Amino acid sequence: MKLRIAKYVNKNRKSPGYSKTYGRIKHIETLNTLDIAKHIQKHGSIFTQDVIVGVLQRFSLCLEELMQDGYKVKLDGLGTFYLSVKSTGEEDADEWSTGNIKKVCIHFLADKSKNYDWNSASQTLRAKFTIIGDDETPVTPGNGD
Repeated sequence: MKLRIAKYVNKNRKSPGYSKTYGRIKHIETLNTLDIAKHIQKHGSIFTQDVIVGVLQRFSLCLEELMQDGYKVKLDGLGTFYLSVKSTGEEDADEWSTGNIKKVCIHFLADKSKNYDWNSASQTLRAKFTIIGDDETPVTPGNGD
């Protein structure tokens, strides 16, 4: 399988890249928990789809709970999930309160340890590309052909 790349022209007049052509990944679709469970089972899992779905759903709930309790959650070989906040500042520290918090953000940092190959550099080296036209058919050979 190859990453499908669609060309687009930057139409933001304020951007230094205005009118230049760039590429972006054209995703096929978004897979849900059941889709992932089916995929895992196809790879020889001894567990049935309903068991895999249950584990993934429980993981999702536990991930949120643990992060809300202040933990970072690392999945070896995948990466670390954690929360941060965006807030407004105050000149006087005594004036700052949780009311200054405007947004809680979830972050993911890919595992970059030497034991795992799940990082931007390795993904870039392993990726294969095909450029697609407006009708989503390949139009020219891409990297890795």
